[in-house]
Amino acid sequence: MIWDSCLTRAVADELRGRLRGARARAVSFRREEREVVVYFRDATLVADLSANRGVVVVEPAMEPERDAEPLPAVLAEVEALWDERVLVMRFRRVRGRKPNPSLILELATNRWNAVYADGPDLRVRKRLRSVKGQVLRIGQPWVPPGGASGRARREVDGVGWRGLVEGLGEGDARAALLANVAHTSGLNVGALLDAPGREEGFRLWRRMASGAEVSPHLIRRGSRLQPYPWRLGGSRAETVESLLEAMATIRGAGEEARPPATGQVARLLTAESRRLKRKLKRLRTQLEKTASADRLREEGALILSSLHLIERGATEVTLTGFDGARHVIQMDPRQRPQEHANALFRRATRLERGAATLPHRINATEEELARIATLRERHQHGDLSPGELDAITPPPSPRSRSGHESPTLPYRSHTSSGGLEIRVGRGARHNDDLTFHHSRPMDVWLHARHAAGAHVILRWTRPERPPAADLNEAAVLAANHSGARASGTVPVDWTRRKWVRKPRGAAPGAVIPDRVQTVFVAPDPSLAERLSESGLRSGSP
Repeated sequence: MIWDSCLTRAVADELRGRLRGARARAVSFRREEREVVVYFRDATLVADLSANRGVVVVEPAMEPERDAEPLPAVLAEVEALWDERVLVMRFRRVRGRKPNPSLILELATNRWNAVYADGPDLRVRKRLRSVKGQVLRIGQPWVPPGGASGRARREVDGVGWRGLVEGLGEGDARAALLANVAHTSGLNVGALLDAPGREEGFRLWRRMASGAEVSPHLIRRGSRLQPYPWRLGGSRAETVESLLEAMATIRGAGEEARPPATGQVARLLTAESRRLKRKLKRLRTQLEKTASADRLREEGALILSSLHLIERGATEVTLTGFDGARHVIQMDPRQRPQEHANALFRRATRLERGAATLPHRINATEEELARIATLRERHQHGDLSPGELDAITPPPSPRSRSGHESPTLPYRSHTSSGGLEIRVGRGARHNDDLTFHHSRPMDVWLHARHAAGAHVILRWTRPERPPAADLNEAAVLAANHSGARASGTVPVDWTRRKWVRKPRGAAPGAVIPDRVQTVFVAPDPSLAERLSESGLRSGSP
């Protein structure tokens, strides 16, 4: 499709009406696919600047990619540069002291680009691609594609219009308008010259130049589709609700035939390889620490056998071990010696449990890393089958009844042994959404006491206490997804969801429960695997 200044301004008006004031979460530059994605809380903006596309669409809310850059900001303004094919989206940060960012979309034909810039002088931070003949240096102020001064075109009155086109043939009049009159383009100049009479052409141009009486149309030119704010005479066109809807139609027309982007596959495989390497390094570090379990147990036993020799508040003691050797033991002055010894026993128990399970987890991670390495090598040689490519690329998001893509739910769903649904929050930023938008007032809310972790909802609306087995399983899942997952026993608080409140200004996931009861459970990492995935994708209750 083709952009001109009239289309750019009209799209800016639609985006302003649709998204101004919307809270952004993150921005992602997909250079291989030539796409820029801005993740808002309630919508997703996609600028698809790939070949034969060049569209800007607004889709349902989606979860940001793992490599997306956080963007805690509000969309303050959307504007189009005067007589230019440039959209500028200005954001206002809601926290931090960094300069306010802007996303600039350059929409000149065959030079589509996107620039992420900071501050009032628009200093370039990122760019989607390098364009020949255009200087876009990181850290330097952004300069419009046409230069600092822009194009030397102007608005004219009726006399100036007649002076440019009177007595000229169609070709010369066309060239005169395009060279001298603002807001004329190869898209609309034909309609301006085909209007009955020069005065009618001038009136049509005035309407386009002022952006008046916009009536979005999707124009068909052979096999190509072109959105425009008005119907252009002599063309096959259909009325549409908005230009954004028209561009979504253009983008969707070729989506089914579009093969998985090789750049996207490479990026996903690389990201997965990095994640597995980080995980492997973390697991090996944890395994090395398990060697200290015996020493911790011996120190705990020495402390208990020598309580009469240890003063409360001591930071270090020297005791004779059971082998006759002298041992220097570091103490926590805030704890009594007995408490410090018990803490050493608990740490030793966690390390011993890790020593039993970590080798298996390390082997599984190494096998998965080797599998990803093989896939990367085969992908570089073009040996992956379509089925393997489909398995690597993310599946399309499930569609709601309205046909729009549904955002990822803020929880994982399991089915208890008694048939009740258990919802486990996906993380701190999703806990509030699960608790206050994806549960009912009488549902059971659970959280590990005195530990960071996921909110858990047991779907149970009867007035009596939930079945003990189902409550225990929900509590174990809460313990598994908490900072106390390595402890032998974890206290888990539970109450009805209606007794949970969110203090004003509290951090994500921070709540205050009331009328709390407590159950004590042992974490069980295998429980989630034993519980069947419910697959429920229902929306908020």
